Amino acid sequence: MPERIGTLVRLRRYPVKSMAGEDLQQARLNFAGVSGDRVYAYLDPEHGPPEFPWMTGRQGHDMILFRPRFLEAPPVETETPDTERFATEVTTPEGETFRMGDPRFTEFLEKRFDRRLRLRFSERSMTDARPISIFGLATIRELAAEVNLELDQRRFRGNLYVRWENDEPFFEDTLVGRELLVGDIVTMQVVKKNQRCIMIALDPDTGVSSPQVLARVMKDHGGCAGVYGAVLREGIVKVDDAIYLV
Repeated sequence: MPERIGTLVRLRRYPVKSMAGEDLQQARLNFAGVSGDRVYAYLDPEHGPPEFPWMTGRQGHDMILFRPRFLEAPPVETETPDTERFATEVTTPEGETFRMGDPRFTEFLEKRFDRRLRLRFSERSMTDARPISIFGLATIRELAAEVNLELDQRRFRGNLYVRWENDEPFFEDTLVGRELLVGDIVTMQVVKKNQRCIMIALDPDTGVSSPQVLARVMKDHGGCAGVYGAVLREGIVKVDDAIYLV
């Protein structure tokens, strides 16, 4: 029998890259990541480097305060949802609502952030490095103690938040190169540590920066917090699923 090493306690996706995320009770994990995760993104071709052309909260902190939602979320039972199932609307911090793909919304963002932007859609998640991000609750607890701040889990923009049986902070780092089973079907390999950026310094409710969070991660943890995973066998995962070491 594989060894049980943790429990999935929170499951999140982000329909629009760098905007607010949503909690899920269950989700389909495929080779591209969580179905519906970061399927929309804005490109900033005039300012971003070729290898990282995205418009994100790095350039405009309050981008994380925009709240997207699928009008009719892709069903988890469907392996390849129709494009129409990804139709999304976004509510601005001021309460105005736009549909993704509406040129007026792109113009709104261009004016707000003072840069020309281009919308991109892809059913394959437009993540920074690897399809799935995994974060241990003990790691958040430790970082909060180190910087003497209450740190909301959402600050770290993970997909899978885990309570490990080994309650040591940064336990997930020891799993790099190992294979995990989540629930009954989904398997993934932990492939690398998650190199962090200014996004973890931003309060998810206000966009206010606490630079000491990133500074501490850079100084004492090699700039990394959390890990990335690659899906080896697709399927549906649910909150409270057991996680096993294969």
